[in-house]
Amino acid sequence: MEQDKKSNAVVLVVDKHSLPVHLATLTAGVKYPVSYDASDQQICYTKEFFSILADLANIREGTRVFFYKRRVDEPPEDRGFIGEWAAIKPERANYVVYEDLHQNLGQADALILARCLQCGAPSSSLKDGKPVCAYCDTSLPGHILPLRFPLRLVQQFSHYVDDNTAYVDITDQGRLSTLIFRKVYGAGRERSVNPILPEEAEKLRRLLARVQTQGRNNPVQVPPVSQSHQPSVQAKPIYNYLNFANPLVLKRDSACANGSLYNSQGSVVYETILEFWLMRQLGSNPSFVYDYLNIPKGETVEWFGNQVLFGIGGEKSDVLVLTRNDEGKRCRAVVIELKRDTIDQQACNQIQRYAYWIAQLVTFQCAHQNPFYITPILIGYKTARGVSSVAGSRFTLPLPPSATAASLEVIVEPLKILRYRYDFSVGNIILF
Repeated sequence: MEQDKKSNAVVLVVDKHSLPVHLATLTAGVKYPVSYDASDQQICYTKEFFSILADLANIREGTRVFFYKRRVDEPPEDRGFIGEWAAIKPERANYVVYEDLHQNLGQADALILARCLQCGAPSSSLKDGKPVCAYCDTSLPGHILPLRFPLRLVQQFSHYVDDNTAYVDITDQGRLSTLIFRKVYGAGRERSVNPILPEEAEKLRRLLARVQTQGRNNPVQVPPVSQSHQPSVQAKPIYNYLNFANPLVLKRDSACANGSLYNSQGSVVYETILEFWLMRQLGSNPSFVYDYLNIPKGETVEWFGNQVLFGIGGEKSDVLVLTRNDEGKRCRAVVIELKRDTIDQQACNQIQRYAYWIAQLVTFQCAHQNPFYITPILIGYKTARGVSSVAGSRFTLPLPPSATAASLEVIVEPLKILRYRYDFSVGNIILF
């Protein structure tokens, strides 16, 4: 079940304050969404924190990385996509992504910080276009980005791909579907790390080569690479946060209190903990995929990602897994929805409605099998009384004139419902 590492790609959102440090230190950095009490320097972990960890679980050795430089005050020609890098492991480490709340990176006037220099907070924001501490409002020489992973350069394209070229120009085949939906403003759309489909990564490569050849937009100012850094001795891999025996200070009902990641009945405190655990399983436990996700042995996992947007209204799949057959054609999409607590009939019906749009998202820009299969799966702690599963269905999608067939038959398999719980005897989440 080994994945093609090149097919696993993410877009990392940065700005003019952090990008030079990322490039000079060959280190990616991501925000740290927690609550913080400066009086005792106490960190309180939130559901958003575990959501970021779930995003970062997409990052493995070899994962391709594209930067997206968002606007602070630059013209369109001086912002957009650049690439391409790959994630690597730090030297003498058995992990890729880590938390470092102790080491600052970069030069004095351009830094990626581990904490606020004044109050020790691990979070920053922008105020009047400049980084400030999210808690004491102190001006900072850079963003606070304690979640990190090292990079190696794959190919340095010299010019930015602007938004219009990426999203509006139709002279290049395909589209950046999962990314364009994030350009529509709405709650929950912003993410520091965005997994992208393999065909979207290929489109970005084509656009980067095109604007470089044509000399369009501004050139990317790449500082010389300084000596590669190592995580501090206090750094730790992000998967330490899946050590369920470790109590943490968690934010619940607007208050912070010491507690476990699960309650006494075995359900998790946040749905994002379940999402983080599932992403970890997909990346590290091949038998998990075959045992629980209804994937036939003859198929290979091509790609997986979490919070995959497919609709203009913000519709998304909590987790999406794509497989290909022995001919190398994409043949299946496993659509997984997560419920921290109860699975109700609405959730069962909703996941089936996703099938039409998911089928278009994942087949129209790649070689695919005909018929194509959609496997819907719901994972929750318990099932509401009277809930009935949903039968399978079929529908047909018309294909463009350039396709080898006139239409694509899509087979939606019957909904599979799985339950989870924290199993005290094994010290981990189990599915049944």
